[in-house]
Amino acid sequence: MRVKSIVVLLCLLTVTGITSAQNRIGKGEVKELYDQHCASCHGFELEGAQSESFLDDEWIHGSSDAEITKVIRDGVPDTDMPPWKAVLSSQQIRSLVILIREYNLLDDQEELLERVLPKDGVFSSDKHAFSLEKVAEGTGLLWSIDFMPDGSILATQRDGKLWRFKNGKRYGPIADTPQVWQRGQGGLLEVALHPEYKKNQWIYLSYSESTGAKERAKPAGMTAIVRGRIKKDRWVDQEEIFHVPGEFHTSAGSHFGSRFVFQDGYLFFSIGDRGRMQMAQDISRPNGKVHRIHDDGRIPKDNPFVNMKDAYPSIWSYGNRNPQGLDKHPLTGRLWETEHGPRGGDEINLIEKGKNYGWPTITYGMNYNGKPLTEKTHAPGMEQPKLYWTPSIAVAGIDFYEGDRFPKWKHDLFVGGLASEELHRIEIVDARVVASEIVMKNQGRIRDVASGPDGYIYVVLNKGSPRKGEIQRLIPK
Repeated sequence: MRVKSIVVLLCLLTVTGITSAQNRIGKGEVKELYDQHCASCHGFELEGAQSESFLDDEWIHGSSDAEITKVIRDGVPDTDMPPWKAVLSSQQIRSLVILIREYNLLDDQEELLERVLPKDGVFSSDKHAFSLEKVAEGTGLLWSIDFMPDGSILATQRDGKLWRFKNGKRYGPIADTPQVWQRGQGGLLEVALHPEYKKNQWIYLSYSESTGAKERAKPAGMTAIVRGRIKKDRWVDQEEIFHVPGEFHTSAGSHFGSRFVFQDGYLFFSIGDRGRMQMAQDISRPNGKVHRIHDDGRIPKDNPFVNMKDAYPSIWSYGNRNPQGLDKHPLTGRLWETEHGPRGGDEINLIEKGKNYGWPTITYGMNYNGKPLTEKTHAPGMEQPKLYWTPSIAVAGIDFYEGDRFPKWKHDLFVGGLASEELHRIEIVDARVVASEIVMKNQGRIRDVASGPDGYIYVVLNKGSPRKGEIQRLIPK
């Protein structure tokens, strides 16, 4: 998306009872606020009226969020733009900045689609051209994939099915897998082979479970992890790796996480805030965190809060809203994570021991209904994302590319977007994001992305209504 700058912002004219017939963003509290105070000068679709448009490239008072905020808050002397700090709260001003960003993106869509949509089946990007090849299809919404030594692909389906695909054929579902608590975003989630699978044959699964606990008189659940083996398409030898007592379960159907990273005998995994955002800051609770355990489920003695009274001992980081992407850099071994923001504020984070990533005290987003959440994007003792998206792309699975078929993409991070239906390529140097591009769009909701052992890049796409999952791979051209 091209960078925007700002000329003149909101003018002090109040209009009431006027709304756009086709609001591209959705009404919500922030759009009502804009319509009331700003639309008569800047247009109901931010296209400009008595004053300048927010959709052009010729804004002169700065393009950063901080500069836009300052103009709204303090006004511009000797212009029709007065200060708004006595009228609007800092949270409301922040929500207006997010709204402007959302409309900027919509204004860029035609140009973006022209660049990223395929021509004669071929996608063109900055460094490689490629086509898509369908590999397999599930019967429902596929969530995660991993690769077996015999060339099979294991894939989880959110309704609890675990499939094995080989040579375009679907086998299974694998019998006797754990019973899942399928509620909202919950179900059968991550699947991953142990790094020494050829020796031990361990396969790890995460899923939403309910053990009969209740919250607010409603059935409650939480993310759990088991490992087992597959023999003759049957799940056997199951061992519990991570389980949360019922007192910590919540009744919400959202934000279960959950991804895995194996490193040096440890298993890192994520759990979302489970719809209870304030718990992400509470280290006595497991939700809203990235965790670290031994790969057999034991708690490491050097975890950051293991000796702190009442702290949940497996916590590695906290203040994480809903991490649905987790991977380690193939060269540095550093742990990278993506997490859903609210409306705006999807993030890429470098996850480090004991650190606080801010949710919900700081965020670059607002509530889905347009209601301000907080004006704070920074706070002492809280980490900043290495990259954030406002508007949100509904960020999902990630993977560092480690193959050779796309040599100019070696070690780049690939990031899937659900609502945006986008595949992003991120270049990282010395723990910094230095470049980003969208390489694919409008092919389906991208739930997972994986660097295959054959050197191809695989994506899990969810399409249609009701949604079904497909596995496709990028083929270099």
